[in-house]
Amino acid sequence: LQDRFSLHLYSVNGKHLSSVPLDEEVTAMCLTEEFVVLGTMQCRLEIRDLQSLRAAVPPVPMRVPVHSVSVTKEKSHILVGLEDGKLIVVGAGQPAEV
Repeated sequence: LQDRFSLHLYSVNGKHLSSVPLDEEVTAMCLTEEFVVLGTMQCRLEIRDLQSLRAAVPPVPMRVPVHSVSVTKEKSHILVGLEDGKLIVVGAGQPAEV
């Protein structure tokens, strides 16, 4: 079961740029210019640097599996749709701004 889940980054021309193994099953993904936002079946929200695919912040625990993620136009909040029908709004700025 090693490397069961992974995330791969390719250029527009199809050149492989980077890969990282994931511990959890990704159920939702959203991209911005700088970050990839992932929601998982194991009830976590992950924000990763788009270039390195490394975690930008510690994962944010949710109580139920994540079904959708979306970043607002102003990039100030992340909208997280959960399996139980709830919508969680997460502030996306620096801790002092949130």
